[in-house]
Amino acid sequence: MVYRHNADDGLSRRRLLTAFGAMTTLAGCTADEFGTTRTDGTAGTDSGGSGPSDSNARWPAIEAGETLSTFEDLGKWSSLSGEITAAPNEARIGSQAAVIQSDGEEAGAKIEFSDSLDLVEWDVSLAVKPESADRIVVEFLAPTRSRRLASVRPVPEEYNGWFRMDCGSQQKPGGDPNLSNVTGINVVAQGPDGGSTRLLVDDLRRTQSAANGAAILSFHGGYQSHYDIAAEMLAERDWAAAVPVTPDQMGSEGRMGGDELRELRDRGWDICSLPQPSTPLPEQSADQQRQILETAQDALVDAGFTDGSRHLFVPDGRMDAATYDIARDVHESAFLFSAGTTGVPPTEMHMIPFIWGPALHTGVRRHANHSDQYNQLTVVRVPRIVDADDVGVDENRISLDDFGLLLDHFEQRGLNVITPSDLVDKRFERADGDKETTNRKRPSGVVLEAGQSHTLEGSGSSDSQTFDLDNGVLVANVSHKGSTITVDVTDVNGSGRNENLLTTAGNATGESIMAVESGTYRLEVDADGAWSIELTQPAVRAGDLSDLPVQTSGTGSAFVGPLWTESDVRVETTHDGDGQFIVDGYGADGSREILVYKTGEFDNSRSYKAGGVVWVNIEADGNWTLEIVES
Repeated sequence: MVYRHNADDGLSRRRLLTAFGAMTTLAGCTADEFGTTRTDGTAGTDSGGSGPSDSNARWPAIEAGETLSTFEDLGKWSSLSGEITAAPNEARIGSQAAVIQSDGEEAGAKIEFSDSLDLVEWDVSLAVKPESADRIVVEFLAPTRSRRLASVRPVPEEYNGWFRMDCGSQQKPGGDPNLSNVTGINVVAQGPDGGSTRLLVDDLRRTQSAANGAAILSFHGGYQSHYDIAAEMLAERDWAAAVPVTPDQMGSEGRMGGDELRELRDRGWDICSLPQPSTPLPEQSADQQRQILETAQDALVDAGFTDGSRHLFVPDGRMDAATYDIARDVHESAFLFSAGTTGVPPTEMHMIPFIWGPALHTGVRRHANHSDQYNQLTVVRVPRIVDADDVGVDENRISLDDFGLLLDHFEQRGLNVITPSDLVDKRFERADGDKETTNRKRPSGVVLEAGQSHTLEGSGSSDSQTFDLDNGVLVANVSHKGSTITVDVTDVNGSGRNENLLTTAGNATGESIMAVESGTYRLEVDADGAWSIELTQPAVRAGDLSDLPVQTSGTGSAFVGPLWTESDVRVETTHDGDGQFIVDGYGADGSREILVYKTGEFDNSRSYKAGGVVWVNIEADGNWTLEIVES
């Protein structure tokens, strides 16, 4: 049973493709959606979009894009640890695959390109079989290892079969990589503790990337807060999302019912499959796993969610080779809790990684930045949305403030927010080598008019009286007769989100800046002594703008700007304090991007999607340095 019926009880698109493949197998091959051919008679979506033209080839080899290595000539590869040898019995395409193995906990191999390789506007993938590997790392030396871009893929514990690894970027341990000058690729397998390591590889190739980075928001479980809060916030941006649900939990306490889910479906959302078996899928037989997946899919189709039922979110992040094969047969895409970005679309459509939304400041923003920089896809799981005070120890929650910051970050980074159906049906643009750029003209005269000013005083923790602000920037000069103070700003007519204005400890004074829209606000002050806060909205003129590079240092809270930036910039910063260290970028257009959100010492750099007139705000409890340069 494979996604059998559409809403009108006719044959589904997937079954029509399968039937078409069966009819044309006698003629030798079928055409898939990339205009390429397959020889196994199956629909192109089963292989992530294309299949190999070699009659002896087997999935996960593909024919889309350009070959980087077929592993036929292992003389082009060298060992990093362990050994790399031929594996003719495991060939996916051609006469042999390769096995990278060692008796230790890591094995790796490297291929070098004497003329260097241009991977700008390209995604890279390869066929892998982790027979004894917990994690696979692919590094692009651009041009050296100190300027590498790394893709890291954890392997599900029970999985030891073939799949295709899309090498979405996840780490930039050194300086900014230059993907137009890739001199080598490392493939490294990390094995189990105390055990040997063995990874089979084949068909390393590049495929054309999308024209823009993308994101999918997955509202796991279909909680009521997803409908009451998230749906409205996404509608304001004209975005749609995915809601993976367990059919027999629809309408249960705290979850959306059928009518609410169908309303979201009609807005373009995907209502997807999230079966919840009492026994994990890999601990059941293949027949039992198939029955679970098919039963959940049938229930969604019967409830009117035919499009969404094409997409599976694998429960508990657990998958073995049987789960994978059945998912490929039943569904057009499958998402698995993992790590990293992936291509748009992935070449592997049935092991698409998604990450944990509440890890906003410890990975999610970085993934979104990489998706923007390298035109890749980030999939984020969003749990139920609650007030910050209600997050507590229950990790299956995200605060309203953090959820709002997540949406703001996607918007600031210019990601296309899409659905699984958009991905499968290829509703996005391919890169064409002529990426649109914005030619910014340096302003003259007045950039921002002067606005309101207010002085607020108090002692200890309390809320201020309300006050009005105009569009522009808000500068706060804070004096405090205690050890720590945190000041948040709330739009009293808004969604209830708080935005931090100042956080510092051990400093009697501080200065901060943020972008605001016209409205009525109040301050929420958390302090252990008397305080006074002067709020001003200064005029900004062209003559006030400073050019890059800018280098400065300080202690506690401060800001830098206004600055004139042509485009993206790099912010290099250090901090020697023990408390929070927060660096934000604000634009005269009202934009905001969180650059650093850490506790304790810090010494690193961050990209900032700037462009135009901007400020950089620093909240710290220690000494800091800051350098802003063109990216």
